[in-house]
Amino acid sequence: MPQYVSREDYYAAAVGILSAGGFRDLTMTALHRRLKVSSGSFYNWFRSWPDFVQQFLGHWTDYTEQIASRAAVPQDALQRLDLLRELARTVPHDAEAAIRAWGTVDPVVAAAQRAVDQRRLAVIEAAVGEVALPAADVTELAELCLSVVIGSQLMHKPVDVDALDRHLAGVIDLVRVRAGIPLPRRPRP
Repeated sequence: MPQYVSREDYYAAAVGILSAGGFRDLTMTALHRRLKVSSGSFYNWFRSWPDFVQQFLGHWTDYTEQIASRAAVPQDALQRLDLLRELARTVPHDAEAAIRAWGTVDPVVAAAQRAVDQRRLAVIEAAVGEVALPAADVTELAELCLSVVIGSQLMHKPVDVDALDRHLAGVIDLVRVRAGIPLPRRPRP
């Protein structure tokens, strides 16, 4: 058995369980089995199961903030959108699909999921909004972009990140077209 299991190890184990089996498989027992620890280890980090859920959801929210911070670096809005597209490849999409399903039966999870979606939408809107577009187009294109991610999560298990990447590139091309910016030349497949 491992000598030391961190709070982050619990979060990673939860993501693995959610990705593999869905939210109904995420239990304290499943965490202990995955981490090969006793229940005492759990209580070193969390007061109860609801406390774990709250902290895990906070960790998921923090992950979204990390993506937002990384995406804020490029000065050019289109480069920022491309970076967001690349960062979308790193998201644990299957776990997020499970979190979305979990939110249908748990209001705490649903509130966290809505907050994450709102934050992501704001980040996308900020990048799209810096391209010369009418406000209605900004909202529409940002919502389309987030819908592509959510739709991919809900339609495919496992999520095909290459297809998701192509779809997001298509949305970014649509932003360019709506703004009157020429599309980049890409080699034909």
